[in-house]
Formats: sequence, structure tokens, C-alpha cells
Amino acid sequence: MTNQTLKGLPSTIRGGWARLFVVLVTVTMAAVGAARADNLDPRAVVSAFQDELLATMKDAPSLGFDGRYQKLSPAMDEAFDFGQMTKVVIGSGWSKMNDADQRQLAGLFRQFSVSSYASEFSGYNGETFEIAGQHDQGALGTVVETRLVLKDAAPVTLSYLLRPTGQGWKIVDVYLNGTISELARRRDEFTSIIRNQGLDGLIALLKKKNEELARSS
Repeated sequence: MTNQTLKGLPSTIRGGWARLFVVLVTVTMAAVGAARADNLDPRAVVSAFQDELLATMKDAPSLGFDGRYQKLSPAMDEAFDFGQMTKVVIGSGWSKMNDADQRQLAGLFRQFSVSSYASEFSGYNGETFEIAGQHDQGALGTVVETRLVLKDAAPVTLSYLLRPTGQGWKIVDVYLNGTISELARRRDEFTSIIRNQGLDGLIALLKKKNEELARSS
């Protein structure tokens, strides 16, 4: 419909068309943005996350823990599949839990993950991140190898395992020095707590860890 045609319509109808046009443009732009995010390859997902992590490190002192947490939170939601990661660290006990318990644990594990990054990456001393390579691991997923280059020490190898999801490629595990799985380490700890103290014991542990990370940073 042209501008000339719109001029011939009553003002109320013209206003309705104008509002509809704005809605359609907004929805279209959002869809394009989502499609672009979903189409990011594993290497780009990791690179975008590390860029935000590095920016947070550079502003770490002025941000404080809360500021770092707020800055990293959306970036990690975009890059990580916390739902899948929670299932893995809980193990076989996950399927025995009700929906409310699963949601609570997933939320606590997400908070713990973001808090850990906000606590550990609390300063900047000239560090940089480098993408070292990308390797298809078949059904397991795709591994993106990176290096955290330190100013006065040997680089630290960080490898990210990603899998495709309905929201694009997502990180599901991180390997320190290429071999030490973060999820395997957490799973050993969490399943032991569930076995000895039950679900309530794990919930209490995660709450305690989150409080300690916030206080110590």
C-alpha cells in the first residue's frame, strides 16, 4: 500500500496501518537477528563469548562482582546450554526428579557457572584469547580449541565442546588443558552429594557455593 493510498484513508485506519507496519518491521528485524545468531558456527560462538569475557576482565575492578555477573550473564546464556549441562552433571538422578526440582537445579547451576566466571576472571593483565582450531567429533559434537595467552606465563589451553540445539550451536562442556572436563569434575562431586545427602543436600551446596563466590569477589 503506497503513501498516496494511505492518505485517502480515515486517520484511525491510517494509524492502524502505521502501527501494523511498525510491528511487522520489528518482528522481521528480530527474526533476522535470531537467524543470524542461530547460524553462528561453533568457532564464532566461542569467539563471541571470549570477546565479552575479555571486555569484562578489562573493566573488572570498576564492575565489581555484581557488575561482572550482570555483564557475563547474557553472554553465557547465549553461548552455553545450561539445561543440557545440568542434566549431565546430575546424571541418572535427573530423570527421577520432578519438573520443579529440575528447574530449581538448572537455575542454581546456571548461577553457579556465571558466578564462577565472574569470580575467577576478576582482573586484567594483558591477557588475550586465541582460536587454535576446530574439530568435528561426530555424534559427540564439535570441539573448538582456544588459548588464553598470559603475559608472564605459558598459555592455558581451553577447549569447548559444542552441540547443535534449536537455538544454534551451544557450549556443553569446557576442557582445561584439552583433557580435564569441567562437567566430569562437577558430576563426580554432585552425584556423590546426591548419593550421601539427597537432592536437598545438593541444593544446599549450590546455594552455599553461590553465596561464597559472591562474598569472596
